Amino acid sequence: MNMLSLLRSAVLTTLMTASAGASGQALSDLKPSLEPLVLQSQGSFFVGGRTVETKTAGWSGMKDLFGESFEAGKVLVDQMYVQFQTPPEPSHTPIVFVHGGLLSSKAWETTPDGRMGWYEYFTRQGFPTYLADQSGRARSGFNGTVFNQVRNGSLPPSRQPPVFLGTSNMAWKLFRFGPELGQTWPGLQFPTDHVDEVYKQIIPDMFETQVPSLLDELTSPETNNASVENVASLAQELGGAILVGHSQSAGFPTQAVLKKKGGIRGIIQLETGCFANLTEDQVKILATVPILVMVGDYLGEHPEAPCVKEMEQIKAAGGDMTFISLPAIGVKGNSHMFMQDKNNLKIADILVTWVSEHVETKAR
Repeated sequence: MNMLSLLRSAVLTTLMTASAGASGQALSDLKPSLEPLVLQSQGSFFVGGRTVETKTAGWSGMKDLFGESFEAGKVLVDQMYVQFQTPPEPSHTPIVFVHGGLLSSKAWETTPDGRMGWYEYFTRQGFPTYLADQSGRARSGFNGTVFNQVRNGSLPPSRQPPVFLGTSNMAWKLFRFGPELGQTWPGLQFPTDHVDEVYKQIIPDMFETQVPSLLDELTSPETNNASVENVASLAQELGGAILVGHSQSAGFPTQAVLKKKGGIRGIIQLETGCFANLTEDQVKILATVPILVMVGDYLGEHPEAPCVKEMEQIKAAGGDMTFISLPAIGVKGNSHMFMQDKNNLKIADILVTWVSEHVETKAR
């Protein structure tokens, strides 16, 4: 057996072993739906991307395997992977979900305890449903050129961006499962008996390979984030779509509208994503698109505080902006990850109602 065959065999064996050891609990917890899911189409594609030159492929074994080193050439980066499923007779506007930091589109799929996630549910409600992996994350891949440049000495080690790893302690607190690891907030809706299935979803994150500054991304309406550019292009290519962002990506829909590519029929920002430094021109643009901001529980007495100024500006310009704090409308106990909470479908229904009343009624 030659070296290439050995390599392939080793990779296959590793993947099979990892799959057998890691998936058993999750597979046994899956709860099949009572009714078949009927689709018109299902698939995936990429949006956007740019080409960069690389002088090293990063692995000296290339020549041993293929007879050539392939040390220099072009690499395509910043593309966005999108998966979709479409019902036979869509009754709603296409909807695009973008995950938050340290996560991938898995967040919208089957819940940690095996229940139906929003990907399936929104499709069942008549939405052509799209899930986008942020550029530089998960199936979209990341720009690894800088790591090879540091390795071969063409860049100093100080230029290597940090890889942000989400710990279980961080996830427990930031996702608002409880004040300390192992302690839950009263009435928590998240299925913490399956919290390990959430930890499996957390992936290494390289913020600084995607945007000039994470802080700029979170605070500035103007950004060069490839994910924002790509999701704006996606709405345009779909001929109209509702954009949904969550957590770190909550502000992406607003930033996508400001790209002025057209096609964005409404935006939903889960767990804030508001901006307090909008210019007059930006407010005029955003006032043409219905906006919903929704937050969960355990955020204190005034969870609307980060959004007050933007709401005042949008409404003064004749726009339509809604803020929903779930506990304020009697839906209590929801974590930062309410698309995975035990009442996730109830919350999905609130979003569907808002879309019907604010996006589609206005369009008609």
